[in-house]
Amino acid sequence: MTNGNFEARMKAAGLKLPPEEVAKLQALVSDLDRAAGGLRGPMSYALEPLSALRLTPSPSA
Repeated sequence: MTNGNFEARMKAAGLKLPPEEVAKLQALVSDLDRAAGGLRGPMSYALEPLSALRLTPSPSA
């Protein structure tokens, strides 16, 4: 991500940071974008993270 693009994203989000903090935030956002890139797009059912509880049938009474 270019510095100009990052500054435009900050402005669009309404963020105002001290100049010494911008580089740290840019590094964090870059890492998060890279991590999110691995989750975007279709994923095989076997690779999807478990996001629901597994329910077991109750014993018959």
